[in-house]
Amino acid sequence: MSEKPVIGITIGDFNGIGPELILKTFSSELIFNYCTPVIYANTYIFKYYADLLNCSPLNFNIVVKSSDLKQNKLNLRSCCKDRIEITPGVASTQAGKLALDALQLAVSDVKNGLISDILTCPIDKKSSTDAGLSFNGHTQYFAEEFESDVQMILMNDELRVSMVTGHTPLNEVTQKITKDKVLEHIRLINENLKADFAIIRPKIAVMGINPHGGDNGLMGREELDIIAPAIKEAQKENILVVGPYAPDGFFGSHNSTNFDAIVGMYHDQVLIPFKQIAFNDGVNYTAGLPIIRTSPDHGTAYDIAGKGVSDTSSFINALYLINKVRRNRINYYDNSKEPLAYKTHRREKFSIGVPDLR
Repeated sequence: MSEKPVIGITIGDFNGIGPELILKTFSSELIFNYCTPVIYANTYIFKYYADLLNCSPLNFNIVVKSSDLKQNKLNLRSCCKDRIEITPGVASTQAGKLALDALQLAVSDVKNGLISDILTCPIDKKSSTDAGLSFNGHTQYFAEEFESDVQMILMNDELRVSMVTGHTPLNEVTQKITKDKVLEHIRLINENLKADFAIIRPKIAVMGINPHGGDNGLMGREELDIIAPAIKEAQKENILVVGPYAPDGFFGSHNSTNFDAIVGMYHDQVLIPFKQIAFNDGVNYTAGLPIIRTSPDHGTAYDIAGKGVSDTSSFINALYLINKVRRNRINYYDNSKEPLAYKTHRREKFSIGVPDLR
């Protein structure tokens, strides 16, 4: 098998910028030096956007079975034969349905060995849930499909951030913050940084949850009763983790540059500073899966859909990250005496993962 990964790329919401990102990225044949791409969509979508944006159409090799797959070609798995109505910048349940169909087919194909990894273009969460997606985003869908403990890590060359509660409404966050949950998140990100990013001794910072880190209990006791005890327990396990920090001072002083990863308690706490720094080039990475799954760190961008002005940096970085993580995992599993237990289990269960990528 070629060392180049066979990467499945799901179309996401066809009324967003996903089709344009694919058109622009694969107009360069240099991309085929890094992967064998398989697009999950249909040809009509790309013909529509090529005409709309006045750019060259893509030439697809249609794949029905594994023997149809061709290297150095842009392969396509057709997800829909129905007539579709494309309305750039306007959400529709039909677009949500095709996004879900593409996702389900790609997951089926990765389990069956047709592709090795998945890059997902942005979806509209409301349209996709209206179409039948049971989760409020890609991350939990992958966690369910692969029965894995996952972490959403947003990253670029300067910063990696993750959050304990993920896509949780703000009024439910404090109920979900427990010592065990914070400790497990620290343990997992420590191991994921080793296996996926080749960081031998990760340095991890943990944020508090209350204003000014609670001010010694004056503005809340979560730091004292939950977060600090979890950090102390992790330190006893020889994990290099410190905190809890008050987030405003932490990011304001650029202390984030001293750490390999930052753990926040809730979504916007770490995503706002991250996207201030890395909106155009950041990557959304789902750690903890037996496969490698990445995505651009932005959404559907309805406001610029169909206008030809989208920036491909985040999409291309998400594509390149798959190769980097793939190499790191191979080295980790070759050299580690104690590879991650949950990854080993999932690898055997689904017959996919690091050993099968070589």
